[in-house]
Amino acid sequence: MACAQVRDYLQTQGLKISAEEVRMAMLAVQSVLELAQAEIDMSVLWYEENGFSLAQKFGLNTAVLHQLQPTDLFTVNNNSAYTLRQMYLALDSIASRYHNDTFALYLYESDDEAGQLYRLLAQGSKLPARIECGQQQVQQYLFARTATTGWLNQVNNVQQWLADGSLVGEQVGASQLAVPVTSEQGQILGVLYTTHQHDNAITEAELIDWIAMAIVITPLLQNLHNASTALIKG
Repeated sequence: MACAQVRDYLQTQGLKISAEEVRMAMLAVQSVLELAQAEIDMSVLWYEENGFSLAQKFGLNTAVLHQLQPTDLFTVNNNSAYTLRQMYLALDSIASRYHNDTFALYLYESDDEAGQLYRLLAQGSKLPARIECGQQQVQQYLFARTATTGWLNQVNNVQQWLADGSLVGEQVGASQLAVPVTSEQGQILGVLYTTHQHDNAITEAELIDWIAMAIVITPLLQNLHNASTALIKG
């Protein structure tokens, strides 16, 4: 199944990188997700910002957040608190390796008008907690563009993109990468976003690791998506 996932992802995105290297990177990501242990300040994971509470988004109370128990990430559906904790550790592992200045994971929810992005995890520069993916936001935020189009976007020179109008507004970093997380049916579930302070800083090795992360966390983001939408419908 992993082989087919990797092949489909690379073909859909038109990426000519080694599928075998992506699969190897996926094993490393899965290992971190399942085994990593570290203390994380609850305010880092479960932030409240501009009237938005991530815990409320998933219907979780503070008591649950302080009683996280290890569990099987890939078989337990109602597992938002522990899932986010382990994903943060996995994201931080890759970002630390490549010295990313900023990383973020957004959950995407579409509707008949404009989709909404909700920041699940982040480190580094300040990024919006939630945005509506209208035309202005798509032009300013690379992750909003990826969420609405489904395409991976890599910017090696942000100033150049600003100069020709491909990006507008205040930007984070000099190099940016936005990687879509998609379901087997092609639904956009979210976006991984990362930046560097230097031009041309994203190597093929880093690209492979972030793609591996996007593929591995697909079922986890699907569970979070289901938990969020079930709360809205309920």
